[in-house]
Amino acid sequence: MNPFASPVASRPGALESLLRAFYLADSALPVGGYAYSHGLETLVHQAAVASPDDVGQLLALYIRQPLERQQFPALLAALRAPDHAALPRIDVRLDASISPAPEREAGRALGRRLVQLGPILTPGFESTAYARSVAADEAPGQHAVAMGVLARQLAVPPPVALAAFGHAAIVTLTGAAIRLGVIGPAAAAGLIASAGPDLEAAIHRALDVPPPRRFGAFSPTLEIASARHPTLPFRMFAA
Repeated sequence: MNPFASPVASRPGALESLLRAFYLADSALPVGGYAYSHGLETLVHQAAVASPDDVGQLLALYIRQPLERQQFPALLAALRAPDHAALPRIDVRLDASISPAPEREAGRALGRRLVQLGPILTPGFESTAYARSVAADEAPGQHAVAMGVLARQLAVPPPVALAAFGHAAIVTLTGAAIRLGVIGPAAAAGLIASAGPDLEAAIHRALDVPPPRRFGAFSPTLEIASARHPTLPFRMFAA
């Protein structure tokens, strides 16, 4: 059953748009986000992240760099693309900007799963040019781009789509920190709330700047941690 019975072209109200965005980014949607720590597991293994304050600093870095400089601009580019032909190019640009192979593969896995679930959210999505490109391996299917494409299909406004995507990323990271034993659920809730102003500021900056010619973040701590993840003697997470 389609959870959004009204047609995409009906221009949903603010509340319906918010619910659609929540559904796209909800951890209950089986895209597999829980399987990835985005380098956090390596940092915990190295004792570089060992306290709630450390996790808070990592969240701030993740918001300022990968989210604001790569994921948000790519999501917006997909959501605002002038035509469907531009979407694979946007996807390839984001994919090429992600240096660590584990992180790049994580983005592909999450995005491809979201594309596969697209028909549940909007019937006929599997027949769209972008979904066909991903299925044919003509586009990598990065998560942020897939989110932008589906947000466009579901008429979710850009600020709402960015907020849902960014919040989900922060929840994923804090959830990983809980599972790694660095923080407890109460501390995680506090960190998510504390990250709100940084996330809001990043969303406003992403919305206010012209579309970048290329996507790119400078976060060597996260990138090195992600690249080293396959070398850990024991791994709870896929990346």
